[in-house]
Amino acid sequence: MIKYMKYEVKGTYRYILSVLVLVLILITGLYASGDHVQGGSFGGGLFMGLSMMIIFGTVLVTFLYIVGSFRKELYEDRGFLTFTLPLKGIEIVGAKLIVALMWFFILGIAIAFYNLVMALSFTPFELNFSELFAEIINSVSIKVVFFILFSAIFGGVYMLILIYFSMALGKVTFRNKRIGGLWFIIFLILNGILSIGQFGLETFFPYYLDIETFTVGTKEIMNSGYNFVFGNGGFHGQGAGMFQVNIISNIYSVITVVALFFGTGYLIEKKIDI
Repeated sequence: MIKYMKYEVKGTYRYILSVLVLVLILITGLYASGDHVQGGSFGGGLFMGLSMMIIFGTVLVTFLYIVGSFRKELYEDRGFLTFTLPLKGIEIVGAKLIVALMWFFILGIAIAFYNLVMALSFTPFELNFSELFAEIINSVSIKVVFFILFSAIFGGVYMLILIYFSMALGKVTFRNKRIGGLWFIIFLILNGILSIGQFGLETFFPYYLDIETFTVGTKEIMNSGYNFVFGNGGFHGQGAGMFQVNIISNIYSVITVVALFFGTGYLIEKKIDI
């Protein structure tokens, strides 16, 4: 599996680095041209809008490239080499997921760090980053930070594995390359079914976990300021936090990801003829 991950990195790093270099050049140009623009002006709003568009475009292009790489494995001749390797289906899927997440992490860190450097270089006033970080730490708990990071990673894994499963199922169902694009229809149908199931479970079991206070209760109880204390079996008079997640819905999502992961591995290993 490690060797296959190295193969994946070698096959994708040129494209990813090209995207990164292009994004950094565009960000530099934006900061240089927006140096004289005030934050409250129309130009300042346009500057922020363009920055967000560049970041969004980077994520979208990288995502489409990674998804397209898996599709090529299924519908082009290069898949013959991949699926004849002495690897289990789940190992192939796992390697692709890990490499994809690695690239997203590298791009995110690089773009965030470069934006910080550009802000230091072009900001007309001096920034005290020690005070800024101290303020952020005081206003946001570690639990919330970990929750946001975990949610972002899990959301990426969920989307990728659902797409991979849809592609593999499309390959098994429609063997003709010309109609291989119908995997997207399968993806939409599966996503709709899973979303309906998730919504139904939330309605049937409307209990939420507050990430900040680690308390459990219904929305009505939490919003009234009284929550179940998780593990203590009583009520607590603290106000509801901003980060509340439905318990059964998240368990359902985890089970779904695990099932799709093993299902994709099974289809690749047992059902797909290259």
